[in-house]
Formats: sequence, structure tokens, C-alpha cells
Amino acid sequence: MIVILYLGLCLLCCYWGRNTFAGPVGFFLLSLMLTPFVGLLILIFAHKKDTTHSQDT
Repeated sequence: MIVILYLGLCLLCCYWGRNTFAGPVGFFLLSLMLTPFVGLLILIFAHKKDTTHSQDT
């Protein structure tokens, strides 16, 4: 039961980190190795990727 909760929190970090510098896989592995709580702390201070693109028409 604890393992399922741990992996669920890692997947939550993965979902929330999808638009950051490490991406979803990076945050999943980070939270898997360091604990999901440390992953969430890093996620709070992580910079988001710039998703705006300038179009020259």
C-alpha cells in the first residue's frame, strides 16, 4: 500500500513537471530517487519552459 502511494506521488510530480526544464520523465525519476516531497519542492522553484513562439507572417 505504501509503495502504491509513493509511486502515485511520483506520478503526480511527473504530471506537474511536464512544462519545466526536466520534463515529465525527469521529474518522475527525480522524485523516485529523492522522494516525492523533495521533487515537489524542486518543482515549486523550477522555471517553466517558454512555450510562446513568435510567428513571422
